Amino acid sequence: MTHSNTSIGVIARQMRALLLPVLTVAALTSLAARPGHAQPVSVTGRVSMIEKSSDAPNDLGNTVIYLISLDSASPALPTVAATIAMNGRAFVPRLQVVTPGSRVAFPNQDPFSHNIFSTTPGAAFDLGLYPLGKSKETRFRRTGAFPIYCNIHPRMTAFVVVAPTPWYTQAGNDGRWSLEGVPAGRYSLHVWHERAPESKAEIRIPAAGLTGLATQLDARGFRFAQHMNKFGKQYDKTGKDRY
Repeated sequence: MTHSNTSIGVIARQMRALLLPVLTVAALTSLAARPGHAQPVSVTGRVSMIEKSSDAPNDLGNTVIYLISLDSASPALPTVAATIAMNGRAFVPRLQVVTPGSRVAFPNQDPFSHNIFSTTPGAAFDLGLYPLGKSKETRFRRTGAFPIYCNIHPRMTAFVVVAPTPWYTQAGNDGRWSLEGVPAGRYSLHVWHERAPESKAEIRIPAAGLTGLATQLDARGFRFAQHMNKFGKQYDKTGKDRY
């Protein structure tokens, strides 16, 4: 009986030794197949714009591109610290992309005062009047695209785009863009520009990555409209800035 039990134990150990590599490979293959554990790859593309005139667009660098996974929930999003300065009666840069909960600082680099505000639902704020050398900030908690204005200078406009994903970027001046570290899988591709309707398309990113994505935006319906001040009224019609 003892000899028989010993033989059975030896055989069981031999079977486990044979099966372990097979099981390990199968487990690793299954893990790699999950969208959340896929090897990150790169995704590239280019944005173009249809204009009302034959002039080529000069603001493709203000295009935001981001991906939302259709296979799994978005990973935890770290907040970022961004800055939009006031310089030469303009916002610099005109556009910042952040994640929900991030803070954006607005330092005044002009030799006169500014009053930065937004009346957009979900991101309304008023930083009040402050002079050269001062900086104030606000937190953007909700996703979306939020226009930012100055209550003194009506031509000043900026945008903060809050993306619900870690995979976001801005296009270059030539419309080209690139995203790194994206797991393979199915995604919703979002392309946003202030002068065109947002483009959305479902794409599949293979394990080798994806290149040459082309998106054409249509700005022919864009019409400039002067925004109101923070009180919902028109700016001073004399065109003179108040400091």
